[in-house]
Amino acid sequence: MRKSYIILIVFAFLLSSAFAKNTFAGEGLFNNKRFSDHTYIGPFNISNSKTKQAKSKLASDFSELQSMLEVNLIYQDIQFSLPPESIKFDIDMTLANANSGEDNPIFTTVSRGGLKTVLNQELPRIQFPKEAIDSIADGIEKELQTGIMPKNVHITDYIGKNVIPDEAVASSEYSIDGISSALTKAIHTLDNSVVQPFESFSMMELLTSPEIGPLSDEEMTLLSSILYSAVLQTNFQIDERNISTVVSPNFQPGFEAAMNQSLGLDFQFTNPNKTEFTIRAAWSAGAIHLSIEGLPFYYIYEPSMTNIESFKPRTIRQYSSFVHDGQVVVSQEGEEGMEAIVKRKMSVDGQIVETEDISEDFYAPIHRIEIYPLSSGNSSEPHITDSDESDLSQNGETATESGNGSSVRGEMDSGYSHDTHNSNNFENVDKKTNVEWNEGKIIYDKSGLPISGK
Repeated sequence: MRKSYIILIVFAFLLSSAFAKNTFAGEGLFNNKRFSDHTYIGPFNISNSKTKQAKSKLASDFSELQSMLEVNLIYQDIQFSLPPESIKFDIDMTLANANSGEDNPIFTTVSRGGLKTVLNQELPRIQFPKEAIDSIADGIEKELQTGIMPKNVHITDYIGKNVIPDEAVASSEYSIDGISSALTKAIHTLDNSVVQPFESFSMMELLTSPEIGPLSDEEMTLLSSILYSAVLQTNFQIDERNISTVVSPNFQPGFEAAMNQSLGLDFQFTNPNKTEFTIRAAWSAGAIHLSIEGLPFYYIYEPSMTNIESFKPRTIRQYSSFVHDGQVVVSQEGEEGMEAIVKRKMSVDGQIVETEDISEDFYAPIHRIEIYPLSSGNSSEPHITDSDESDLSQNGETATESGNGSSVRGEMDSGYSHDTHNSNNFENVDKKTNVEWNEGKIIYDKSGLPISGK
């Protein structure tokens, strides 16, 4: 019995000696490993150096990289930093997996506890389970392998669909008793439309598809304006949006998105987020219902009309031999003009963080035109009852003779429209006077009177 025990002790000693010998041999082999030309660890060159030299060099390189470490975590519309102390570089693991003559990754370790603390502080309304924390940490470690700073990491790339459920981030509704079959098809086609990350969405492209059928400009404007009202409740960027020449009775000023097929006027917007959104649309209970669904935003977006100013129409008197004495013919009823300014507030927990200018919509007034009889004491030139007549006589023409001179027409071109692009830019509109400057056209001030002509 004692002899067997001694044999077991001797065998265990020989086995441990052999293991130690092989271990030291492996370490020696590892330390003597030489890296050939074009061997990189991230951006760091360790070519033509042995393992010990490479380790010393990487210790210095990683120390410098740690000092300039900048990792920005992005969730939808918010960005925040991950503290550098939450990230550690593993030199031994990096060198052990490095292949000579190749570009090799940097191995890092992200503290799960540190990451969880940051996420709970910055996104308190979202509960991240352990699996999501591990997945996000793995994603950060993977993206840090290049060693290039700064590094922006979209955490939504590394969390599952069920971690943060989709919800309606915006909604809009328009009451209407009945709609055409073409508009019904358009609503059905718009329903379940997906706006991909960083994708631009065009209403003209969708509404002119063959399966919908012909839609009138009014129907296209209706659907686009409902969608526009919802888009303003998100952080989506407005690429193209237009208004009509006169105030629409169907929409609140500032919230119209006019469409015109012959002029190619479209409504376009872009999703600036890393996640997709789905448009839901339906007509039921005497109303068109529309919503945008996706991962919730951090901020709340609220559009509002901050200022509205009206411009009264003026009365233009014209004289004609076709009008009998004592008679006044109203050839055009007047209509007020309007300017509406829309802004979008971005807030969190009831506190306004930023206010964004969206649009300044201007509708020129339509002037009232009255035609009086032409008598020996009256001039054939039109008369403006409540404005400086010199503006017309010096800068623009409003009356033209026709036929043999027995009839005079003085109608003014009251049509006015502009396109609003990129939230607050006007096409063919002067920023100081908000007047149209297209070559060959009369230029009007905000009251609708001409200030110059060609």
